[in-house]
Amino acid sequence: MAATKYLEVKNNDNIVTIDDNYQNLVDDGKVIRIKQYKKYNSRTEFIPKNNEIYQYWKAEDLWDVMITFDIDESINEILAFHAPADELVKFFPLRIKDRYMINIIIPFEATYGDAESSLQVYLSRISYHKYNNRDLIVPEHGAGLIVYNKDGKPIFSSEEEYLRVLHYYFKCTEKLHDAQEVFKKTVLKFDEQVFIAPFSACSFWRYTPQVTINYRLYITFLSSSSIKIGVHAYTGFFNQGEYGMSGAVEITTSFMVIG
Repeated sequence: MAATKYLEVKNNDNIVTIDDNYQNLVDDGKVIRIKQYKKYNSRTEFIPKNNEIYQYWKAEDLWDVMITFDIDESINEILAFHAPADELVKFFPLRIKDRYMINIIIPFEATYGDAESSLQVYLSRISYHKYNNRDLIVPEHGAGLIVYNKDGKPIFSSEEEYLRVLHYYFKCTEKLHDAQEVFKKTVLKFDEQVFIAPFSACSFWRYTPQVTINYRLYITFLSSSSIKIGVHAYTGFFNQGEYGMSGAVEITTSFMVIG
């Protein structure tokens, strides 16, 4: 297939990876740390509206935590996070337009769940990287590779720390039992530390004549280079017989593992 633009770089699968309109997401070099928190008595007091805060409350046997960030869609900004490994801690990441939220469930028996001070240590060790589209500047001392578009503007430099997609995970819950089988024991392993950048969230319902249960996709960090994907029933209520639904509501789930 012939090139149709001023510049086209294709990979072995004939997919264009760089062209003259190329824009890559560049790491701005900042690692964000949580600096403050708010403690609430119940989940109903959570108000996910402020940037760079975490809020939590204590249930009978776990800590329920909400972390929120603002995302600038005008520059295609992406916020990716990485957390200390603890197989009992579940992350429910959510991205809705310019709002990024993470709901974290930390059982008391988890490594950092035995006390409030331990919880704060755990939350302070979750790191975030921001990626965004910005104009590249030619390094003063040159670079290994610089690619220019037809206007002479640098669009790629091997000196930059780019967003590298290690794995793109996509699943549509067409059938509830299928979703459970796929999510239950899915483990992704990589050769380097990984960050999670969510695009959407998974939430679906299962109805029986007695109870309706809400399930959500969760991510667990098993190590700095591996994660586990699963589903977790986090809400159930008794049906009153007035209405109900059968099977699962179809929800699209997608996120990126980057490094």
